[in-house]
Amino acid sequence: SIRVAAIISIVSAIVVALASYEVVRGTQSAAVTRTLAVVALLALVAFVYGLIELALAVIATTAERRRKAREDTERRKGDRARKPTPH
Repeated sequence: SIRVAAIISIVSAIVVALASYEVVRGTQSAAVTRTLAVVALLALVAFVYGLIELALAVIATTAERRRKAREDTERRKGDRARKPTPH
């Protein structure tokens, strides 16, 4: 869904930003810096995944809305409604 994809993207972007900041700052030990670099890379992958899922969810929602709108406008009402064919 759109909400889940947006949450994944936002959380991942925050993790990427914080981990990258700590790596660039360089005040941690080498092991911690490497770990933060790996976390930042994995969060970046999750961020891209979330953006792709978000785009696909928006496309699916838009397509569903168009399909419903088309069904509603194609239905004829009143005198213009289709009459059942006599047998």
